[in-house]
Amino acid sequence: MDDGGPLAGIRAVENATGLAAAYAGFLLAGLGADVVKVEPTTPRATPGEHVVNRGKRSVIEVPTLAVADVVLTDDGTREPPPPDGVVRCRVSAWGGASDLPADEALLAAATGIQAMQWAWNRQPVWLVTPVITYMTGILAALGTTAALLARERGAPGQRVAVSGLQAALALNSGTYVTGRETRGSLSQFGDPRGQIATYALFQTADGWVFIGALTPAFVVKLMTVLDRVDLLAHPLLQGPPLGYGVPEIKALVRSELDPILATRTTAEWICVLREADIPCGAVRTREDAIADDDARRLGLVVPLADPVLGPTWQPGPPAGFSDTPAPPLRAASVPGNDPAPAAAPRRARRSSGPAPRTSLEGIRVLDLASFIAGPVCPMLLADLGADVVKIESADGDPFRMAIFAFVGWNRGKRSLVLDLKRPDGRDVFLDLARRADVVVDNFRGGVMERLGIGWETLHALNPRLVHTSITGYGQSGPLATLPGFDPIFQAQSGLMAAQGGADDPVFHMVAYNDYAAGALGALVTVAALFARERTGRGQRVDASLFRTSYVAQALDMIACAGRPPSPIGGRDYVGPSAARRIYPVADGFVCIAASTPAHAAALGRVAGTPVALTDPPDGIVATAVARAIAGSSRAEALDRLRAAGVPAAPCLGFQELFTDAVLRAGGCILEHEHPVLGPLLMPGAFIDLDATPVVVARSSPVLGADGAEVLAEMGYAPERIDALVAAGTVGRPA
Repeated sequence: MDDGGPLAGIRAVENATGLAAAYAGFLLAGLGADVVKVEPTTPRATPGEHVVNRGKRSVIEVPTLAVADVVLTDDGTREPPPPDGVVRCRVSAWGGASDLPADEALLAAATGIQAMQWAWNRQPVWLVTPVITYMTGILAALGTTAALLARERGAPGQRVAVSGLQAALALNSGTYVTGRETRGSLSQFGDPRGQIATYALFQTADGWVFIGALTPAFVVKLMTVLDRVDLLAHPLLQGPPLGYGVPEIKALVRSELDPILATRTTAEWICVLREADIPCGAVRTREDAIADDDARRLGLVVPLADPVLGPTWQPGPPAGFSDTPAPPLRAASVPGNDPAPAAAPRRARRSSGPAPRTSLEGIRVLDLASFIAGPVCPMLLADLGADVVKIESADGDPFRMAIFAFVGWNRGKRSLVLDLKRPDGRDVFLDLARRADVVVDNFRGGVMERLGIGWETLHALNPRLVHTSITGYGQSGPLATLPGFDPIFQAQSGLMAAQGGADDPVFHMVAYNDYAAGALGALVTVAALFARERTGRGQRVDASLFRTSYVAQALDMIACAGRPPSPIGGRDYVGPSAARRIYPVADGFVCIAASTPAHAAALGRVAGTPVALTDPPDGIVATAVARAIAGSSRAEALDRLRAAGVPAAPCLGFQELFTDAVLRAGGCILEHEHPVLGPLLMPGAFIDLDATPVVVARSSPVLGADGAEVLAEMGYAPERIDALVAAGTVGRPA
């Protein structure tokens, strides 16, 4: 099937049982690949499974792999022998580092996500949305597409591997960084309303609103619209807003602003705040998000007739493409109802040059992005071998002040300080773009055009250029000029409400939409580069946090008749049952994840009372389990549970992550040297490729440190570079 999209003509065989591989197949199908899913004929368990299996053909027997381009497998299926030229993507939970089951909760415990989540009572929290599993699928699709691009450029078919451990660290690449000046846990001052006083949830007259005043300009606007400019003179508010995380500042801001925000409805405040250009978002349920008029008008939620469910509304494609638009959506097939695909010869590679040593070797990326989502995309491209030049103003990326986090979002890049508002700065940028392969930006809609470097200009200058924009609300439509930060979309998409359940909404410590948008941005950029290998044409790629908030919760983003409710959490949620719950021990916490009757029976033997999988998390059975292990150390409790056959993992804290044996065995921790911070411990490669491996060879750049080098590579004479520096167009190294 060749229905269009950047991966048109690629055939993938998905022979897997878990969500991560199914989600990778969902993304590949959304980019135009012909995905053939091998599965039994039993009906799908939930409506969400119809979403992640749409656009695929469904067969009951594994087709011949000799005509496949990609084979997806996971922990539940055997990896086939490697046919020549085939990309084999293996998705696993633990990457061989542990024999624990493939369970989201155990991964969240073992990678610090449960312990780092902000909670009122400072104990680990069980997340109801499988964010690690989704990220595993995104990275698997990214690695697969990068391997396909490498094959197109002369590399052989190769093995790609992604684990849940790697995905969990990818979701915390800016958090899990430490060095000689030891970084403390971000959960120290965090709480479920938000770590930073002016970047937090506020209760309104009829619900909740998230306000994202993260920069000084937004704080001034917020205090102005609330008629509290006087607060700006308060001694506690004289530093930058990123420092407003200490308890005294949060207490002050909340005592002053909470009564004001409680006087109007959420809808009224959204109008007021948007009019004042203040980032904000209403806290909604997922049902409300799917019914959102703006999302439907923008094609982020689309109608689709399903052969089993009937009329549905589902998320749209993962991105917009100007030259190879995503194929029309096709509903999920009835399981096992499609004929085996006819044999078709695999397309020969187009390149006649030497095989690349990395997937993106020789690809030049100009990175105009700041904060998180935008920089994560080119960071992943740098991991895959691209030469990434981060172009910044003289003030630099605003998140440079969060230096450890900046390292995690910007490793592998070089830095050029360039004043794009000056005509000669614009000319320098256009010189760079003329020879570049990719431009990534996260400006609001219209900003690039006002700077004179918009898509039409870039495309006329360099028709092979791929221009990826990762914005809050997309490049077009009535919302395009609105500011957007991750928690706005946590709120609007139902993520916060799902975690809070019947209680107050919960601000997720993991910036899920940011990281997912950055990773999806990298995926669709590589897909556009793949299309360019075959068409010779570049294109514009439109990704956004708004779009991502739907695509990255695919299982729960469907409206149909008779749809059962999705799982929800609660205040400081510890788990859905006594058998699947976080429990305290003498020196910390353990996560127990019994998911089968055999697991429950084993847990019952430990607790001294029968345990059913449906026993509530706060009943007498849970009390018995808690009592049975409460006096043990964490190590003793885990040894006892494992000996009994109960799946369990430690709820690791921040400092423990860097010495943990499982994470070390999984290759998840990297020792790296930073030019200012010195030796660092940080996440390693997020994707393993055996023929074109990821090499993290460069740390994050010092501001402006590489400007002269980059311009010299462009052929600029030393005297011209000196003149640009003297004029203030190009910045000196910080």
